[in-house]
Amino acid sequence: MYKSPNPELKSNKDWSPTDFEALPVDAIPATAYKPVGSGARYDADYTHWDSESARAYYRVAWRRMAGNTNERTLIPAVIPPGTAHVHPVYSSGLPHGSPESLCATCGILASLICDFSIRAAPKGDIHPTTINRLPLILGHPLQAALVIRTLRLNCVTNAYADLWRDVYHEAFTAEQWVGGRSRTNRPELEAVTREWTASVPLRIAEDRRQALVEIDALAALMFGVTADQLCTIYRTQFAVLYGYDHTTYVYDAKGRLVPNEVLSEWRKKGDKITGAERTATNQSGHTYIYELPFTLLDREADMRTAYAEFERRLATL
Repeated sequence: MYKSPNPELKSNKDWSPTDFEALPVDAIPATAYKPVGSGARYDADYTHWDSESARAYYRVAWRRMAGNTNERTLIPAVIPPGTAHVHPVYSSGLPHGSPESLCATCGILASLICDFSIRAAPKGDIHPTTINRLPLILGHPLQAALVIRTLRLNCVTNAYADLWRDVYHEAFTAEQWVGGRSRTNRPELEAVTREWTASVPLRIAEDRRQALVEIDALAALMFGVTADQLCTIYRTQFAVLYGYDHTTYVYDAKGRLVPNEVLSEWRKKGDKITGAERTATNQSGHTYIYELPFTLLDREADMRTAYAEFERRLATL
């Protein structure tokens, strides 16, 4: 759901970012690829686990191509039953495992620690054999903290309602954010119930960022990586992400990422920028007024804060 191909699809770059704030609960992603020929043959030839099609399961999928110098290299997501994909994407599942273990796996794979493990040995493609060698810890005392953040990032439509219901447990209602800014529209992390609703997915850019920051801290703590080491990895191995955090990723008072056309005016005029100049229509066709003040967030400080709080919680378990 991160991006969708534009109707013209003039090139491999002709895609628009998804506006999660306005994403319908029953949204289905557009695709540039569709099966041809016999549907029965397609289903029969698709990968099977035991006697069941792999498409019958929730899976963790990741982008095959390794952008070793991009913002991120390992890019995973949970995909729902029925989903098919072609070779630029790989997916893996746990047909005999628990859905919670699958979600915990996705959370670990989404962390900077695993991403660093991939880009530390540069390669053109991320094959399943590469994923299989990555570390994984299941059943950790902080697993519920990892899983709720992973679910609220991935369960973006009602296609994930069964997964949410199956993995949900009461420990989620005791979870809270461990850092980040207080905002009037910030959702409470623990304000969830067993049934999936439109309020389950984190929709605002700043909240999605904070969930990833806290996943990074959790994964580091689980693997015995210190906060100093985590921040060193971020500063030295993720130069593009570091640069975006310090120049490009500016958030408004509502937690929205401020688009470039508004940023350019703000950098010239500061907070004297007018309401009209703070208004922009995104590629999905939705118009927002971006509210002052505009702020750069400190990922390193946020990871340290999260790490310290999770470390404190772990000591009490």
